[in-house]
Amino acid sequence: MLAMMIGFFKGLWQYRTEVKKQHKWIVRYTAQKNYALNPSWMMSTNLEIWLSEMEAIFGKRYCPCFEPSGNAKLDKQMMCPCEFIEDEIKEYGTCHCALFGSADLDKAGWKASSKRLMSEYQVPLNLKDGVLDTRGMPLDPRRNLPIPDAMHQLKSTLNSYSGNTLKMIVEREQEVINLEKIASYRGYSFAQEAKADHFEVTLQFDGNAAKGTNSSCGS
Repeated sequence: MLAMMIGFFKGLWQYRTEVKKQHKWIVRYTAQKNYALNPSWMMSTNLEIWLSEMEAIFGKRYCPCFEPSGNAKLDKQMMCPCEFIEDEIKEYGTCHCALFGSADLDKAGWKASSKRLMSEYQVPLNLKDGVLDTRGMPLDPRRNLPIPDAMHQLKSTLNSYSGNTLKMIVEREQEVINLEKIASYRGYSFAQEAKADHFEVTLQFDGNAAKGTNSSCGS
């Protein structure tokens, strides 16, 4: 928890200018659509930090809960505010990330949606002897993408990881591409190797694994 708090405030400082810009359009959007913004300052700000980092790494304001898929149509749909927002608000009371919600959503409804989000992302990681196997996660029914994906599993791991080398096993080539962009942005060294049915990625860092903003959706 302490590492996540440190990561949050480091991210808030790092993206302080971008977060202000994110907040402005988010407030305008909620008014235009007659939605409500998550009343938890830390939750909404954390998502604004994530939106800022997604733009910095991938060049577009992708939904902070999912890494880019590599499918141009789906990736366009996942630009925040995503095209799934109305259906998800009808189902959950909020969008998937719990950033936007229905105008009449009460405190209990916001709490329930945040709990749903945490249950999806705060799962035991398959990490053993410096190897993180990211495969086998359930798929989101609308996007057909894993929850949590490789990007979020990396972020969660680095909240408490003390080593300076991490090997990751991923299933799809696009995950390798995304991890390479994250590594480049954060200054990690990166190597990959294609296997028969998966890919192996090796990241090396200077021992300060908490570098950057490692808090993830649901944290």
